[in-house]
Amino acid sequence: MELVDKIALVTGASRGIGRAVAYALAKEGAHVVVNYLQSEAAAETLKEEIETLGRKALTVRADVARTEDVEQMVKAALDTFGRIDILVNNAGILPRILVTDMTDETWDRTLAVNLRGVFLCSRAVIRSMMEQKSGKIVSMTSGRGVAGQARGAHYSASKGGIIAFTKSLALEVAPYGINVNAVAPGPTNTDMWRAGGTKEEIEEKLKAPPLPSGIGKPEDVVAPVLFLLTKASKNVTGQVIFMKTP
Repeated sequence: MELVDKIALVTGASRGIGRAVAYALAKEGAHVVVNYLQSEAAAETLKEEIETLGRKALTVRADVARTEDVEQMVKAALDTFGRIDILVNNAGILPRILVTDMTDETWDRTLAVNLRGVFLCSRAVIRSMMEQKSGKIVSMTSGRGVAGQARGAHYSASKGGIIAFTKSLALEVAPYGINVNAVAPGPTNTDMWRAGGTKEEIEEKLKAPPLPSGIGKPEDVVAPVLFLLTKASKNVTGQVIFMKTP
């Protein structure tokens, strides 16, 4: 277990991919800061499961699109654990809608959570990582950030921005021993993905064969994330692991 006693902050960790990653990090020995916005009960349940593994957990409610929330979340993590070794930027939203029907508010909120959130959280943790001369940041992007998506132009724009931000930030912090990478999961059976269709449409899609042609599970994303957070990837930075062809 390479991550024993590492301190990890996972945003959007109460469900879906974030939950799977947070629990996996605890199984690998890390203590975890569980960020959530709405699902307090789910976050507390995850905290209990992490503690059952013998690891420590801290739940923090924060809107990653708000500077004040992010700064307070990172402060709480540092006050509790004294350091942050790992940041997984997972929080994201996808309100599916055509550009012609999209309001300014929908565009702004999607970019705020998906892209501004990655910027705010990364900026907040980098300060302490630079002082300790080490750190790992992994952000969740999407193949749609390259290929585009009908009824998801705002989402694709935000995910494309994460790719560019990841590559740029990696160059800035490399001298401090900080690795910055991203993972682009394929279609994954999460609440956000299921919200994109009718019950019948989702059931039909779930009947498809496993990846790369079908729908993955949140746990499928764990392996590439762990790779980017361990010594195996010590010379990997500014990269994106695409789990399915865009």
